Amino acid sequence: MKKILTIIGGITAIAVILCVAVFFFVSKTSEKLVCKSAEGNITIMYNDNTITGYTAVGITYDLDGQKEIAKQIGVEEYMNQFKAWFSENTTGTCE
Repeated sequence: MKKILTIIGGITAIAVILCVAVFFFVSKTSEKLVCKSAEGNITIMYNDNTITGYTAVGITYDLDGQKEIAKQIGVEEYMNQFKAWFSENTTGTCE
């Protein structure tokens, strides 16, 4: 039983390390739109083709839905529209 728990713990630790490594890789290789406000903060990571990820505190964000919108209108236009939306609907700004 002790051997099985050790194996499960090792697999779990490896999975966590891999997830953290993937997150940091995406974060380092992507451009970022950082938006801050009293209502919450969001950082959207993207490249020329798609939204690659995000981090948010106090704000919800539908990554799959927003990726689809960015695909339809283009990532650059999506970022411009998101900046405008954020400024109009919160007390914050994006940079």
